[in-house]
Amino acid sequence: MHALLDWPLYEEIFSEADMRAVFSQGATIGRWLEVETAISAAQAELGIIPREAAAAIAAAAGEGPFDDARLAAEMILAGRPIIGLCRQLKERVGPEHEDWVHWGVTTQDVMDSATVLQLREGLGVIEGGLAALLARLSDLAQEHCDTPIIGRTNGQHAQPLSLGLKLSVWVEELTRRRGALQDAAARGLLLQFGGAVGSLAAYGTLGPALRDEVGKRLGLPVPRVHWQNARDGIAEVLTALGLLCASLEKIAHEVNRLASTDIAEVHEGHRPGRGASSAMTHKRNQRASEFAEAVARLGRMRAGAAPELMGHEHERSGGVWVAEWVTVPEVFLYASGALRWARSLFAGFAVDRKAMVRNLMVTRGLAFSETATLSLAAKLGRTEARRLVEKACDSVRANGHTLEEALLSDPAVTARVSAEEIAGLFELSRHLGPS
Repeated sequence: MHALLDWPLYEEIFSEADMRAVFSQGATIGRWLEVETAISAAQAELGIIPREAAAAIAAAAGEGPFDDARLAAEMILAGRPIIGLCRQLKERVGPEHEDWVHWGVTTQDVMDSATVLQLREGLGVIEGGLAALLARLSDLAQEHCDTPIIGRTNGQHAQPLSLGLKLSVWVEELTRRRGALQDAAARGLLLQFGGAVGSLAAYGTLGPALRDEVGKRLGLPVPRVHWQNARDGIAEVLTALGLLCASLEKIAHEVNRLASTDIAEVHEGHRPGRGASSAMTHKRNQRASEFAEAVARLGRMRAGAAPELMGHEHERSGGVWVAEWVTVPEVFLYASGALRWARSLFAGFAVDRKAMVRNLMVTRGLAFSETATLSLAAKLGRTEARRLVEKACDSVRANGHTLEEALLSDPAVTARVSAEEIAGLFELSRHLGPS
């Protein structure tokens, strides 16, 4: 991972503490040891290695920290961290059992299965954060089911709708992202255990039974064949996280725009010093939406590398695989950070109803043009109704009165439509939509 992500100054900006714990060096080594221990126990269960050796390996793995400096030096030499780890494990178990450490096992099986354990734990962190965000957004959508806001399309005022409907769209979008993560996990969180080329040749006829036993001990589903050179499962999980980040990025950007001085319909809430400017005392910058967007963008961009990680040649391709070591943790870290900022954003989410009403009237009723056209069409015909409403809209722009006033001043309209009916066209309640 990039060293900047570990700076105390920045670590809370780009990731969440629970996710940093999942992918810390100590936790990662711990997962490697968990897999080594599970394999040894499974081998003992099937009579492949002595039970005493499996017990000694488990005890050695749990004795405490390993020598990180030695691990780093041997990693540079061998190019894989498990070789140095197993050397220290052998020293701990002693001559009596050292030959049984990592018996018939390949490094990638250990690291891949350990990564899957981290993915499972990391997705649990994401699920918790996403569930909390969805609950808050759902509450806000219900609270604002009757709060009118101008809808905007292509940067222009379009029609009114309810803020609750706008928020409900985000709830549904994030719910789909949640489902996609669950689907990806079902296909991607699988045991990897196949030996040197995936054939389990080191274990003869006991290979399939051993694979099943290892999976049971680690609590991981066992695929029919290995996936050491088929990285679609990992890529799918990363892609699902990337799409979640894309949704969070879009939502945060939207909130930031709605909080701008020119719109000012919502804001994040304020406390002294939050979002302060070093130069302009009056400013209250929207920091939660800013960082939610920025960190989510980083997560989306890093997840974009997922298809590149699938390009393994033959039965193993280290040049591709090594890239996962950095990419996987970074995507999870950024996704957790984006979610944390999004929760912070909506925890203090505040609505300025007066600003929303003011903005609804900026175009002096032009936002109701479609409703007016369709309602008049029932009495005047569609072509004539459209002509009269377009004429009224031009009058609004030219003379500064409202669309309602323009329609009331046109005898061609009032001859067929009453003043009460025209006033009804501008009732906000008919425009809010479901939420």
